[in-house]
Amino acid sequence: HGGALALADELDFVLITMPEGEATLRYGEVINDVMDCIYRDWAQSSSVVLDILAGVSALPKHLQTVNTALRMLSDRISASVLLCDSSFHLLNLVAWPRGIEAEVAEGFKAMHTFPPPDGSAVCPFVPDSRIYRMSLGTDSEHMELLIIKAGLPFDAATLSQVLDATRICINIWGRRHGEIAIHELIRAILQDEPLKMRRLAEIFHVDVASLHEMWIVQSGAEDAKDAFQALLPTARECFAGFPGSLIMDVYGGRLLIFTSTPSTQQEAERRSATLLEAVTGKLPDAVLCRCSGLQNTADVREAYLNFRESLADAMRIYPIRRTYTSGDIRFAKDCRLVIQGGEAAIDTCLRAISPVQTDSEELDLAATLSTYLLDGAMSVTFTSELLFIHKNTVKYRIQRISNLLGYRPDKMPELLELYRACAVRRLLSEK
Repeated sequence: HGGALALADELDFVLITMPEGEATLRYGEVINDVMDCIYRDWAQSSSVVLDILAGVSALPKHLQTVNTALRMLSDRISASVLLCDSSFHLLNLVAWPRGIEAEVAEGFKAMHTFPPPDGSAVCPFVPDSRIYRMSLGTDSEHMELLIIKAGLPFDAATLSQVLDATRICINIWGRRHGEIAIHELIRAILQDEPLKMRRLAEIFHVDVASLHEMWIVQSGAEDAKDAFQALLPTARECFAGFPGSLIMDVYGGRLLIFTSTPSTQQEAERRSATLLEAVTGKLPDAVLCRCSGLQNTADVREAYLNFRESLADAMRIYPIRRTYTSGDIRFAKDCRLVIQGGEAAIDTCLRAISPVQTDSEELDLAATLSTYLLDGAMSVTFTSELLFIHKNTVKYRIQRISNLLGYRPDKMPELLELYRACAVRRLLSEK
């Protein structure tokens, strides 16, 4: 006995010893409990998603199927896996252990009530087990995933990984041959999951290290998602001949494009204009945001969340634009934070343009200044076209503004506070 323990310690090998004098403790019960603990620790210390992706993608093409993925998942979590449609018609069944397929199939067929969504209940046909129900939304349909687990129950983290792994496998290997779910890669990027992103990138042969830009096209139309899906081939044509990496798909009702940085600013502007022109044929209100300089998934996720949160404010600050940058979005977010800071913060910000707002002349100098800075790119000609007035009138007003401020409105660093004040003023005036 002592020699066995010493050898096990030397080889770093686990031995299970039964306590002496416990006649009522059966060896099989101990093994079952120990294995449960081992599987629980295994599930918590590694990624179910990555393990299944790695396992299935390493197989020959003809074995890369949903059923193969479910068999691997069943072995991985030591549980029976049942995949059903929204009406609980059985689509796939993998029993664990494998010898009880018939019993599980018959027992499931006899069930009339199921656990609530994301809930569990005692399984009526497998002893000492629970049945877990998880609703599974894929690209094509709604499904129900049922897991039957004997012994110790699942924790929420493991169930979340099981659901994620099943959804990804269905989206990737449940489609027709040649159709891949590139949006799963986009999902991993946007959710800041670098390990999953790298595994999916290997499957799709995408060089994610070279993807430093995210272009987002959005429309407020009710059918925007379907329209973007139909426009995907046209959108890809807009990048014909582009030498860098490129992935593109519809995600969250928006058209998302991840690409390497164009070689020149002129090329980026040309391709974005071509893309926006192609999209606005079907979605006239579409706008495009270009997020550049993204170094990792955390940067991408932050840029995407900022876009969702602050695009509406950016469109209020720059109402005549159709294209925006991540800098425009961050600036709009900062302006909103000023407003959320209360009256004192607003007054401090607007102090920069107070001499213009209190001028006694019957000229809307503040509005002219806002157009000149925010819309007209500080161009007298462009500003005159936007205001439908003569260039000399704009020049006169800019000179009058300079006299009231004590400096020219295009002088740095004073321009920074003036620009922000005009933007906040415009946000406050929008109802």
